[in-house]
Amino acid sequence: MVLDKRRAHLLSFLLQSDRPLPVPEMTEKVGVSERTIYYDVDQINDWLEAENLPPVQNEYKQGLFLPEKSKAYVSKNQSIQQTGWHYRFSEEERKTLIKASLLLEFTPSSMERFMELTGMSRGTVAKDLKEIKKDFQAHDLSLLYKRGTGYTIQGMEEIKRSIISNLLSQVLTRSHSKQVKKTIVRMIQNSVSPFHKNEEHFQEVKALLFEAEDELGLTLTDQMVEYLTLFVLILIPRIKNENRIFIEQEERHVLEQSAAHPSSEMICRKLEDIYDVAFPPEEVGFITMNLLGSKVQHVDTRSHTSEIKGLKKVVRRMIADFETNACVIFENKEELETNLLTHIKPAYYRLKYGVHTSNELTASIKENYPDLYLLTKKGMKHLKRFVGKEIPEDETAYLTLHFGGWLTKEKKEATISCKAIIVCENGIGTSKMLQTQLEKTVPGLYIIDSLSMREYQAKDFDVDVIFSTNYLKENETPIIHVPPILSNMDKQWIKRRMDEVVPSSAAESKDSMHALMDIIQDHASIHDKEALMKELTHYLEEDTTKTKELRKPMLTDLLTEQTIQLKDREENWEKAIQTAAKPLLDNQSIGEEYVQAMIENVHELGPYIVIAPDIALPHARPEAGVNKLGMSLLQLKEPVHFSEQAKHQAHLVIVLAAIDNETHLKALAQLSEVLSEEQAIEQLKEAKDEKEILSVIEEHYVTS
Repeated sequence: MVLDKRRAHLLSFLLQSDRPLPVPEMTEKVGVSERTIYYDVDQINDWLEAENLPPVQNEYKQGLFLPEKSKAYVSKNQSIQQTGWHYRFSEEERKTLIKASLLLEFTPSSMERFMELTGMSRGTVAKDLKEIKKDFQAHDLSLLYKRGTGYTIQGMEEIKRSIISNLLSQVLTRSHSKQVKKTIVRMIQNSVSPFHKNEEHFQEVKALLFEAEDELGLTLTDQMVEYLTLFVLILIPRIKNENRIFIEQEERHVLEQSAAHPSSEMICRKLEDIYDVAFPPEEVGFITMNLLGSKVQHVDTRSHTSEIKGLKKVVRRMIADFETNACVIFENKEELETNLLTHIKPAYYRLKYGVHTSNELTASIKENYPDLYLLTKKGMKHLKRFVGKEIPEDETAYLTLHFGGWLTKEKKEATISCKAIIVCENGIGTSKMLQTQLEKTVPGLYIIDSLSMREYQAKDFDVDVIFSTNYLKENETPIIHVPPILSNMDKQWIKRRMDEVVPSSAAESKDSMHALMDIIQDHASIHDKEALMKELTHYLEEDTTKTKELRKPMLTDLLTEQTIQLKDREENWEKAIQTAAKPLLDNQSIGEEYVQAMIENVHELGPYIVIAPDIALPHARPEAGVNKLGMSLLQLKEPVHFSEQAKHQAHLVIVLAAIDNETHLKALAQLSEVLSEEQAIEQLKEAKDEKEILSVIEEHYVTS
């Protein structure tokens, strides 16, 4: 059986999606009716079944989903080419392939070559080339065309390598399909082959990188090993063709003093013997830059260099800022410091030397965790000051994962009913965040470890289930493939998969459903028992985290006319805290003991609650007397002093009563946005009544 172009196109969308696709969304993508979509899916399923593959699933109330086994087979198996399968590249993927051809192939590229690469018509490729020309111009590169010869790129080698680095990052972090990756890897292999008869290029370079790991006392992430392997191979034909970079002598000297330089020299000397190519000092320095900026799974952070000492101070200040701004306390703080330093050390070198990294998760992190992202961003000023450069969003997003993954969990006893491991190629921060998401999604789940692919392959694990962000072959232990950042739909799907692969999980859901049925039967007449049981089953499968997210109130849900007060003065800071907390006592959000705990905290820890000029944010731990989430605000015409220093006075005293380390974060992130603007603070200080204060807040915060 052969799939026609339209059905192959539909299968392409299902292959690329990490979530079920609603049918209305598919009709928009493919441009046909819902009825046609269902008919095409039937045809695709016939084809999949002929290949002994699981058919497309229609998830209840969610959409169409291609099972992992089918995805893996369709994307990897070359024999599918003979069945009529045609992958349709997206516009971004086409542009990536054309750019790669222009930058990695050392003969001028023709229109025919681009058409062959992308499988598209001359008109479509010509349109893509116009966009690519603009992209290159924005980076001071020129796309030139000469009749009879073809297209070439003109510009500085440093810029070309930066764009190559960006392309590689995108391809390896799955923003493109496996077909794009295979095509680009083939380009790299073809460019290296003339200089070495052995086809084992990748294994040779990987072996050198593993040797460098041992010398440096670190473990690179799986993605980083692949990235560096490809980038080092790219350098060989570039050096042979005199496409070399320039590094200032002073900068070269600094690189030569770094711990990574001997390992870079070792790599270059051995490559010279294998490929008969001479690596000049600049290229050794270039590899040193990339080694220093590489993302790592583990690193020895006990070094006492001035840079490490400085970065340790940066990490401590960032953690202190996050705790202050988020009104949380991290447990295992030393372990958090070590893990943050593991990320920040290479991030510092990436920023210092302009080594590009792409974070495929940035958009997802900002969308799913906007409050955490904003609170993390506030602490990035310390790294910015240390490195002397602006911090890109991608780096902020990585650190958001670390903070999010380490937020103290709610204190509650939970019976462990299922043990699991995570296999993740993205590094510590992503693994920790994924662990937190999974343990919250699946009651009784205990993640015993998070591993790289290499660590996973090195030994066996006695667990009930394996969660993996990259493809793993099925074995005796059930494997659930997951994205690094889980959407609500992902979490619902995981719960259903857990019901399938771990019987105890399904039994718990079934018990809950039967318990509900018993209660309903005692108090109501049931007209359609089977339909009710079906609806209850789906209701119980609904993601608990989605419900939790709905319970995260916004700032204006907490600060109302009833919780805002205006006074001329208070006799001292203790009295100011008592007065500010009164609305929360009145509505029973807190008990008297919580007010006393806030006052004792200031006596013990000092005026840490003055988080900005004129702003005090008193709070204590949830167990100190919080009944429900609350916030109140006291405006004082005359400032109250929390110490003898002028910087510790406050006109605005905002009391927070948090029930855990997370539910208040949305409101607090919005408050942080308001208080980051001097104009807003002045308006709050000058407001005449409660309504005016609320008006200022509503005008300035970001509704997220």
